[in-house]
Amino acid sequence: MKKFFLICLLLLCFNGVSLAYAAKKNIRVGIITKADSFTVAATGDYFVTDVNGKKFKLTKGMMALTYSKGVFKMGNYALKPPVKIESSNGIIFVNKKAYRGYLAVNSFNSKAIVVNVLAVEDYLKGVLPKEASPGWGIEALKAQAVISRTYTLANMGRHGGLGFDLCDTTHCQVYGGAAVEALSCNTAIAATKNEVLTYGGKFAQTVFHANCGGRTEDPKYVWNWNTVTPEYLKGVKCGYCAESPHAKWERTLDESFIREKLSKYGIGKIKSIKVKGVTPAGSAREIVVKHSKGTLELNAYKFRLDVDAWQVKSTTFDSIKKEGDKFVFKGRGWGHKVGLCQWGAKIMADRNKKYKRILEHYYPKTKIEKIIYN
Repeated sequence: MKKFFLICLLLLCFNGVSLAYAAKKNIRVGIITKADSFTVAATGDYFVTDVNGKKFKLTKGMMALTYSKGVFKMGNYALKPPVKIESSNGIIFVNKKAYRGYLAVNSFNSKAIVVNVLAVEDYLKGVLPKEASPGWGIEALKAQAVISRTYTLANMGRHGGLGFDLCDTTHCQVYGGAAVEALSCNTAIAATKNEVLTYGGKFAQTVFHANCGGRTEDPKYVWNWNTVTPEYLKGVKCGYCAESPHAKWERTLDESFIREKLSKYGIGKIKSIKVKGVTPAGSAREIVVKHSKGTLELNAYKFRLDVDAWQVKSTTFDSIKKEGDKFVFKGRGWGHKVGLCQWGAKIMADRNKKYKRILEHYYPKTKIEKIIYN
């Protein structure tokens, strides 16, 4: 294995491609984290093995697994976790959804945890169609493939305490398994195979969002960023997303709705909502809520999440006005605005920009490098 790795390294150097890192070939994705029961199925034979080595084969069809008192019941079988479930054709169904790889079934706090274990490159096939549109230009999809791969490898072990690497929600990356795969996305993944973005010899933190509203944001204004912002994430002028959906938005919310969402702060009837301070990207730094019991000041991004991130699409507000018992929010962009602007990347691709140019634009001073899986 070491000899093979050395040969690959020499070949990469000979071809002028610098090596970033060796990386684990497989990823563990949490697809069910709190359940009493779930179903598994396959179109061919599938095999079940528990921690004691008890192994049996099932023919195609569906079976239910129920967890109780430290044991998984599966038909007439009682299985001690962790339990491995794999199929003869490499596709296994969980609650009627298809997944590549195999399943590792365990428990935590008296609930079942189902982990999908598969190759990183196969995992990406279930990510890209959920995080981007399969109908977009191939160069935009290639850019998404590189940053999703980089994000995956940079955040391995994020849920290590639960026995998996990443979850399948927006907390990590949305993952839909084999059922959502699209030819265009698979083509983009294959065309950028093993490519990642690096900065200073490490995987870059390739966060992304839907629409920046004109300029991407420095994460120190968004999250509890306890380190100096790397050069590639300080924010850039987009110049491409102005005519796209969500570039401008408007939403009217009832005062009672906002008050209920902010109830944990013990506020009274809301009198006004105003922006306090603006970032270099034009986003609000803080939101000041005056109410019948006093005044509440919140980080603008936290305000957005507390109220409803689907309703308040960004923190780049053009105006916030009170009209009777309602508040009218007008703004630009959709999402946290850090890193790559997906609609900007889409339009860059439509204008014949290659994926490397797209990545260079949104993550300046990063490098595209190759990794070797081991």
